[in-house]
Amino acid sequence: MKKNGYLLLELLQNFDKNEKKRFQKFVAASFFGAGEAVANLLDVLLKHLKKGKVEQLSLALIYGELFGIEVKHLTDLQHNWLYVKMSLLLKYAKQFLMIDYLLEKETLQTEIIQEILLSRKQHRLYQQFFKKQQRQSQETIKSAEFYKQQYVLESGAFQYAQQNGTLVKKNNSFEIKHSLGLYYLLHQLDFHLIELSLEEFAAIHQTDNTIFEAIQPLLQLPQFANHPLVKVYQSLIHLISKKTDLAFANLRADLETHHAEIPIDNLINFYNTMSNFCILQIRKGKAEYNRYQFDLYQSMDEKNLLIIENQMLIGNLRNIVNLSCRVNEFDWAINMLHKYESFIPENIRSAVKNFNLGTIAYYKKKYQQAIDYLFPLPTINLSHDINRRSIMIKSFYELDSDYKETTHTLFRSFEKYIREHKSLTSKSKTSYKNFIRTLINLYRIKHNVTKMQLENVKQKLVVQKLNSNKSWLLEKIEEQDN
Repeated sequence: MKKNGYLLLELLQNFDKNEKKRFQKFVAASFFGAGEAVANLLDVLLKHLKKGKVEQLSLALIYGELFGIEVKHLTDLQHNWLYVKMSLLLKYAKQFLMIDYLLEKETLQTEIIQEILLSRKQHRLYQQFFKKQQRQSQETIKSAEFYKQQYVLESGAFQYAQQNGTLVKKNNSFEIKHSLGLYYLLHQLDFHLIELSLEEFAAIHQTDNTIFEAIQPLLQLPQFANHPLVKVYQSLIHLISKKTDLAFANLRADLETHHAEIPIDNLINFYNTMSNFCILQIRKGKAEYNRYQFDLYQSMDEKNLLIIENQMLIGNLRNIVNLSCRVNEFDWAINMLHKYESFIPENIRSAVKNFNLGTIAYYKKKYQQAIDYLFPLPTINLSHDINRRSIMIKSFYELDSDYKETTHTLFRSFEKYIREHKSLTSKSKTSYKNFIRTLINLYRIKHNVTKMQLENVKQKLVVQKLNSNKSWLLEKIEEQDN
């Protein structure tokens, strides 16, 4: 099969059920001129895609089904005919995607429609369209995309004034520059924020501050400086750059002041960035950030920012429950679990619920109950499974009044699981290995089955930069020391 044939099958496999149905109607429409043969070819391909036997699909089989005959080998003429039809179908698939995309993008529609109307001098229809777009824009929360839409609209109005000769009397040049300026600045701020985030996680990436520094005078202009999104973006950039408590407090204040004026997608990203900052501070030992992060989750819940595309991310729910328990807000943890469990995919809902109930039981020091919830659970994903195993081995550590070889074996089993899991980064493996090995040493010291000294274990732990449960281990050392 030639390249276009494979590309076509890959693309069709990517279509969801509704897209496949709509594409069939698209190809069958006489306006596009695909023809009956191309429409029949699509039906044959979709039938085999539905059966999931694409790898067994041969050109001879496709050709035979199209013409209702049995064909073992295609002639050159038949080959060429089929490849031409498949190439045509690929072209129509790209056109379909383009039209589908256009129907979702209001700014593109505006740009195309007003250009067509003005090029045809359809001024009355253009005015009707322009006024309708203006009315709709008044009800829109002002995002970067909003200013792109405004720039397109105002540029059309400028062109209309040129055509009817009113430009010298009155023009909208200020509106054009204002919308274009905000569109440009918001995108520059957004990308600078992305660059700073990349610098945090990718050592090879270095942020180029040249343009960011060059736009500072623009950002100070009153018409831009007072814009809610500009303010919050700059506060967020300041937080990531400086990483101070004051920068965090200022960003929190700006978000609380302006959240109603910020598009929901931006708001979710801003709160998630603040949450990630809290996690980093907690790992550095700043315990007060546990409460700050809890407050953030409460704000996100109040503003309906935790549900994305009608789903609750299971990692987010796990973090919310964990954090709530750490600050002794057990009732809120249970309320959040009950509130959001219906937004978890049905096939894993029960497992996710029991995982979180096990977590709550552990923090309530009901260690056997935690094990009972967690032990029988299936693997949901790697992150959940590691958390499940971590809570279980900590629960066994707390429960055992005497040394048990079965518990020691469980610790070693978790260590082997971490060591052999290929998808974990080397840093993650080191972090979990250090936790498990320290835990084993503490367990043996606790039950007097080793000559190792507690102070030696503590000294090694303190200097470790990577340890997934360092704070908890230090607490256990303090308990034994007392």
